[in-house]
Amino acid sequence: MEGYGSDRGPWGYRLFPEHELRAQILKRCTTNISSDGRSLDASLQPHVSSVNEDRYLIMDLRLPNGVRRLNCVFDGHGGHETADYLVAELTPILMAGLLPTVANLEGVSDVLTRAIFDVDEAIKREIFRRTQLSEISMLLKGTYNLINARRPYKETSLGAKSRWWLMLGSRRDASSQWNASILSDNHNGNNPAEADRIKQQHPDEPECIFDDRVPGNLAVTRAVGDHSSKLPRIYTEKIFLNVEPGFRVSAAIESFIPRNLSPPYVSNLASVHYVDLHEQSSCDCFILMCSDGLKWVGIVGDVVKDDIQEAMLRLLRHALGAEDIDRVSCMLNVDMPVPYMDDTTVILQVL
Repeated sequence: MEGYGSDRGPWGYRLFPEHELRAQILKRCTTNISSDGRSLDASLQPHVSSVNEDRYLIMDLRLPNGVRRLNCVFDGHGGHETADYLVAELTPILMAGLLPTVANLEGVSDVLTRAIFDVDEAIKREIFRRTQLSEISMLLKGTYNLINARRPYKETSLGAKSRWWLMLGSRRDASSQWNASILSDNHNGNNPAEADRIKQQHPDEPECIFDDRVPGNLAVTRAVGDHSSKLPRIYTEKIFLNVEPGFRVSAAIESFIPRNLSPPYVSNLASVHYVDLHEQSSCDCFILMCSDGLKWVGIVGDVVKDDIQEAMLRLLRHALGAEDIDRVSCMLNVDMPVPYMDDTTVILQVL
């Protein structure tokens, strides 16, 4: 396998026989399955010396009008610290906002939007509050966020998104084909709608979107953290670039500083969508939440009710190379000195 960086390879890898691939994928996954077999969460990072920057959270929020199942995927970038912060801090903020709005669906949408905003503002206050450079390293990172709140099982669903995919798979009966409904938005610089929004906010800056990145640095257009793209450039020049440990690739940060003319460029306002699952009450349904573009409902649909772990394995197998055993083996164990694939996280729930 050819690589990149100072050591371009090629690097070797072990070719696994077909009958070993299932066990090899499971070996590299952190997987949890609910006691009733209707819910699964899994996270994959094959590179042995890399820390998985993804985090996920599944819990029940007990409110006066019933239980809400909260599902969250946080895809950290530049480090796992911001994702860790959301795992710790988001739930109390959501609970405080949801309690007075339990009977108001519009109010719930506002709470989800406000919770993401408030967590991000709390991180910014930490930057201003701390006086030692060593204390703010954890605050330089960022995370994309996918949040789904619903009543178990087929009732209502509200989702707040930054980047990933939230899908609803449904079919009328066992003889029908699966239908996939994408319930999230693509918050990347290559999305014309997001690019146009940013260009309208910065009309005199032709490079506010540069190489499909914001502003020439981040692929994502909405995130928690990433305050180098939200605060004036002097913070990056005088503070962020002097933190140890700091940015993973300082040269990339330095290159976008000249384009940081009128921040913020990255938004902390989530988009929220409401889906009425009552309309699917006569169907077989499942929800798939995943990072990094995994979106193949048909692959998991035929087995998700009978074996949710097998559904997850089929999805990851397809992402790693499908029926190409050589490719799958390479992705699982190539001997590269640096990470060669992004962390991948899946939450799969049968409704």
